[in-house]
Amino acid sequence: MHITRLIFLLFFLIAGTGICETSNIASVHGTFVDAENGHPIPDVLVRVAPEKTAHVYPDREFEHATATGEDGTFSLTIPNEPGTYYAFSLLVIHPQYQSKRLRHEMIPVRNRYDLGKIALKRTLSLQGSVSGAGNLAGLVVNLKMHNVSADFFRAAAPIEHAAKTDTEGKFQFTDLYPIAYTLTISRDGVIIAYVASIDPQKQDQISVRLPTMETLHGKVVDTQERPIAEAQIYVTRRPETPQAHGAHLAATQTDETGNFRIQVLETEPQFLSIEARKRGYFSRVYENVDIGKMPSIIRLEKGVTLEGHVILPQGLPTDAQYAVKVFRADANMEPSLNPLALQKPLLSRYFPATESTFTIEGLFAEKYALYIVGDGISGTNIDVDASANPEGIHVVADRPTTTLRGQVRWADTDEPVPDAVVSRSWYPWELHPYDMSMTLDRFEVVTDTHGNFEFSDLTDARYQLHIRAVHVIRNADTGRYQRRRIHKQVEVPVASTTYRIYLGKRDGTPFAK
Repeated sequence: MHITRLIFLLFFLIAGTGICETSNIASVHGTFVDAENGHPIPDVLVRVAPEKTAHVYPDREFEHATATGEDGTFSLTIPNEPGTYYAFSLLVIHPQYQSKRLRHEMIPVRNRYDLGKIALKRTLSLQGSVSGAGNLAGLVVNLKMHNVSADFFRAAAPIEHAAKTDTEGKFQFTDLYPIAYTLTISRDGVIIAYVASIDPQKQDQISVRLPTMETLHGKVVDTQERPIAEAQIYVTRRPETPQAHGAHLAATQTDETGNFRIQVLETEPQFLSIEARKRGYFSRVYENVDIGKMPSIIRLEKGVTLEGHVILPQGLPTDAQYAVKVFRADANMEPSLNPLALQKPLLSRYFPATESTFTIEGLFAEKYALYIVGDGISGTNIDVDASANPEGIHVVADRPTTTLRGQVRWADTDEPVPDAVVSRSWYPWELHPYDMSMTLDRFEVVTDTHGNFEFSDLTDARYQLHIRAVHVIRNADTGRYQRRRIHKQVEVPVASTTYRIYLGKRDGTPFAK
């Protein structure tokens, strides 16, 4: 009997110890209600991301998730280790309500957070009708949200919506947000109506009368007046404001005689542009087009063709590719930590690594700087004069890429700095002609627990590094942690070296090899 009691006593002691250990776990509770009537909202998706104290960026992975019950309440647990987490963010999503993001700071001694009632506003609706044509059924009505990046709900809200008209020309949208949209109506891929801005918060009804369609016709020829067949014709309606959206109104191509004919939505000249293009020729773009005054003859100039031969590094995979990127001869090729400030290539052409011969078409008879790049291939430059040397270019690009490694340490304690963000500069040859280049994982890494970082597939050249870290100090009186962001920028002369970079007050050197 005593043995049985002892076993039960040991069990409860172990269980009690386990309960104490759960102090590193916090629970989050709350209730979602309708902002208009106060009724609870079931099936709200609640996702939580704890934010780490020493991380530069908030946690972007909302790994902890649950859904509200019939009474609108939710409850979930998140990690709450002292010194590791300092806040948590809630991402709230429901198909009939506007998404919301909430953020709360965490207190080391607290393991329960009651958020109380959280009101959500319903999404908006828009009803409309189309008139001005005999057959109104099956028209495609599209809404595209304006670009207002500061509005958080865009992260969880659908950017575009589409609907079809019924036999009476009526359509309806639901689940919209209080932001302006651009509306287009199309039939058979041709836009036949355009409304620059509609705000469903200010109007829930809209009537659209189809405007007049105009006929654009012409002929595309070369500089010798010979017709160009299969030239592409694009008609574009430009946006009225930076936040709004333009639209490709229609497209067609020339026939065997170089002629084309296309129906175009009536548009103010200041917003209308027309482009004619064909591979091997220079595109021609007409801005601020008045269709009635548009030239009937469009002349395209044939470009110069460059042909070359390249020697690549040994051992590349059989499915590898290399790119020939073309820059103006006077382009600034200096690296930058801001990719948007870099010169972008005029064009890029990709070729299999198994083919050593490349061809670049459609260049002016001018001087250019060509760069050969690719996975495992260091950026290699050659200057060419397209007017004097259109073929027979020989490029030796047999240098493989290298790896830049380093370690970030605190200068005061010589301890490694984990979770520091290290950004590297870019060279223009790493860009594409229309590349916005803001994909973070392409030029940023985070140091590991030992403060180490690594960038691979680089050309062995100099790079600028921007290091961002968080220095954390615990306040003995309040128990809270004070976070101080530390930035440092250094330049390393070559990539094929391991560097040690120090952060802190006594940091007197940029780096040590």
